[in-house]
Amino acid sequence: QMESIIELVHFLDQNCYLDTPRFQEVKEGLDEYINSDVRPSVCAGNSFSNDAEELKVELDEILSATNGESIPGDAKAIALPHIDFRIGKGAHSCYAKGYEAIKETDADLFVVFGTAHYGNTDNFMFTRKNFVTPLGVAETDQEFLDKLLLKQPGLITFDDITHRYEHSIEFQILLLQHVFAGRKFKVLPILTGSLNAFFHGTENPEKDEIYSKVIDSINEIIEEDRRKVVFLASGDLAHIGKKFEDPFDAAPELNRLKKDDKLLIDSLAECNHNEFYRSVASINDKNKICGLGPIYAMLSVSKPKSGKFLHYHQWNEIETRSAVSFASFAYYD
Repeated sequence: QMESIIELVHFLDQNCYLDTPRFQEVKEGLDEYINSDVRPSVCAGNSFSNDAEELKVELDEILSATNGESIPGDAKAIALPHIDFRIGKGAHSCYAKGYEAIKETDADLFVVFGTAHYGNTDNFMFTRKNFVTPLGVAETDQEFLDKLLLKQPGLITFDDITHRYEHSIEFQILLLQHVFAGRKFKVLPILTGSLNAFFHGTENPEKDEIYSKVIDSINEIIEEDRRKVVFLASGDLAHIGKKFEDPFDAAPELNRLKKDDKLLIDSLAECNHNEFYRSVASINDKNKICGLGPIYAMLSVSKPKSGKFLHYHQWNEIETRSAVSFASFAYYD
């Protein structure tokens, strides 16, 4: 019985339910983060090197994995995974081909939609914090946010806590810093909430008045200011297997998953984000498509005329009997 009590106290302490030295340490760190104007890197030193020169070599290797494919470099938008760089060539090819598609842009603003893995306080979650990586500071466009607040004062949610440990936007900002080193640009980091709440309501998220007002306002500011913009979506496709609370091993399901993913890939290559959404919603997101929110939002705001499927890969993590699939796309006017 005493062991159970000790385990309970330890659990409460670890999760900051008790006023202990650990709680005070966590609170001080949180207060420091909230009061800072920067969002520090959370992936440096694990997913990638925290040494700038070593990191540049790593990123050069990742971005060289285009397999010699010729990809038009003037895309207005790209969809990319946020899978860990360390899983190897399958991920590298997705990233490399995506960034190859925007290499010729003269954009001075990159609007990055990411998956919110650690919180869903709204459909869109903004931050004013600048993003710090080993390659420097990427400035968040404060003027753009000011204008967005003026247009929709009651609909814009700032959620610095959700941004704090989220890697989906950090990966893309790091790659942007490397690809466009020496160029002055700003970013608009937007985490997207789950769209599952729409599955049994409106026909699609764009039919929702609040959702569409935010999308329309972003476009209005871009048009009014004549901004040169590239849009990015940072999201993977399926997550299946034991690690993701499925009652089955992933390996026997990979062929079935490839067929399911093919439906999504076809709709995304055709710029049909509503069909993409319907395909996921029709099976109640059984494959757990974490890129649904950011990819849908990116296509909704960018409205491209044509799309190009770039790469697809399945990562089968044998140790956990689980798998993640992901793909990259480029979009053009």
